[in-house]
Amino acid sequence: MAEIWDLLDEKGNETSETMQVGEAIPEGRYHKGADVWIVNAKNQILIQKRSPNKRLSPNVWAMTGGSVIKGETSLQTIEREVLEELGIKLNVQDLQLITTYQTGDVWLDEYVVRQEIDLHDIVMQETEVSKVKWATYEEIDELFEKGQFLKNRWEFVRDFILTNFLHIGKI
Repeated sequence: MAEIWDLLDEKGNETSETMQVGEAIPEGRYHKGADVWIVNAKNQILIQKRSPNKRLSPNVWAMTGGSVIKGETSLQTIEREVLEELGIKLNVQDLQLITTYQTGDVWLDEYVVRQEIDLHDIVMQETEVSKVKWATYEEIDELFEKGQFLKNRWEFVRDFILTNFLHIGKI
């Protein structure tokens, strides 16, 4: 069964319109997405390399995230995506929304959470993820500058993460 997305207007408000995933998004309409930045006690961020078979941005590093399907909240999307892609139960009660912004045809909710995850416990969904690792802020910044990190994401959260996680050390 195909996923259905609720469509949003230019201000990020839901319209009464929907669309099936794979269809072209109508002009002036957007869909909702959500990402999570998982940070451990060493101030490292869990990143994943996108599968080489992904239609959009194959073989680049990214945070975990995905599209909000009809009837879901962005928090439910984060919980579902982390479980599907990494096989990890996320501490959703600890998620903090850090920003919402529009990029391309997507309105994105960006979340951050502190959580310890053993990389050996991760079960990657091979159609989505080819590698995972803990990376420092500097490593992600370097990947981003080299075009090896998902575009239109890191630049919206990097200042928040630097200020609120690496200097203060807590949310």
